[in-house]
Amino acid sequence: MSRRRIVSLLLGSLGLAMLGLAGCSLTPPVSPAPSFESVAATDTLKRRLTFMPDDESQSSQTLIGLIRIADRELRAVLLTPYGQRLVTLVNDAKGSRYLAGDVPQATLEKTLPVPADWLASRLQWSLWPVAALRDAFAGSAWSIAVEDGSRIIRHHGKVMARITPASASADIRQDVLLDDRQGRYRLHITPLEEAAS
Repeated sequence: MSRRRIVSLLLGSLGLAMLGLAGCSLTPPVSPAPSFESVAATDTLKRRLTFMPDDESQSSQTLIGLIRIADRELRAVLLTPYGQRLVTLVNDAKGSRYLAGDVPQATLEKTLPVPADWLASRLQWSLWPVAALRDAFAGSAWSIAVEDGSRIIRHHGKVMARITPASASADIRQDVLLDDRQGRYRLHITPLEEAAS
């Protein structure tokens, strides 16, 4: 192999490595997770999750979420409005991840265009008590404040999200709107009506 070819390969590899590192710095940061002990174990929460992108060229997506917080784990089974299981979000000591559902990967990416870490943190911001989030964020670049009836989540002083109402929690059945400036989405969480017996 010629010297010129070796130098070209090395420069190309270096360029790719630098591009990869630059991409890492552009990856949205993930907030510290609150402890599972700080939220009461719940019955399964049945919620309608409507993801509304700021980009008007993208359509809103509505899913049904069956959310359970128990045994040091947040688990959310996400279904289409027709009941087909897309994916299960798991957040525990190992981090956040999606477990496969009943749809092809391409359909999943179109229907749920957000990473597991993003969705897990937003559910935590909306379901855990403010005091638990404040404790989790202590000593980090993250903070939470209650202003004008909303929770304000900041990273290095920059507003990442506004959750309304500030009283949102796992044990209260109410509509919650999460306006995510970091992810450029709004997430509307609505309790589903219980079926009559």
